Amino acid sequence: MTDLMISEVEPSNSRGSFRLGAVLSRFTLMMLTAFFALAHYAALKEEFRLSLALIVVFEGLLVLMIATRRDFSSVDLRPLAVLAGLIGSFAPLLLRPVAGAEDLLAGQLLQILGTLLQVGAALSLGRSFGLVPANRGIKSGGMFRLVRHPFYFAYIVGQTGYLISNFSTKNAAVILMGTTFQVVRIRYEEGLLLESEEYQNYAENVRWHLVPGLW
Repeated sequence: MTDLMISEVEPSNSRGSFRLGAVLSRFTLMMLTAFFALAHYAALKEEFRLSLALIVVFEGLLVLMIATRRDFSSVDLRPLAVLAGLIGSFAPLLLRPVAGAEDLLAGQLLQILGTLLQVGAALSLGRSFGLVPANRGIKSGGMFRLVRHPFYFAYIVGQTGYLISNFSTKNAAVILMGTTFQVVRIRYEEGLLLESEEYQNYAENVRWHLVPGLW
């Protein structure tokens, strides 16, 4: 464990400094998420589109999850781990509706499925939500029986549907960047969690990291 890994046994001043940063990052993400939802709500008022309505609903749920997330018992502060967590979380907030676009059936179905998966993942995850790799308790029930990172999987499904109905080079690049850093984030998260025997046992029973049948 490096000196950038904060655990329960480290001095309170190190932990206190990180807590201040955690509070600031929580507030920042809540504000950016709220602005992101408002940008889509503004477009929704001009013309009702299911792809936009689903974004507004889920982002509202996400703000609630950020506000009530559980504290950590250990956290990985290595630069790439932090960067992957931040970009993986913030990148999707750069998505924007495309003027004049129409919701396509395939996109609608994927977004509905993605939203349902996101709600299921949120219920399974509870308050154990965070930006950077940390141990906020091991989850093994609900959707975690199917894949180790159901929330990230739900993101991919929903964002793919959004892209189909709001296709632009920018949106495609944002989703590609976000997904790439989510994979890096997973590597760091699992590296931290695998220090726990409970997670080791869980990982032996649940084979898939992100996409069932693929990886």
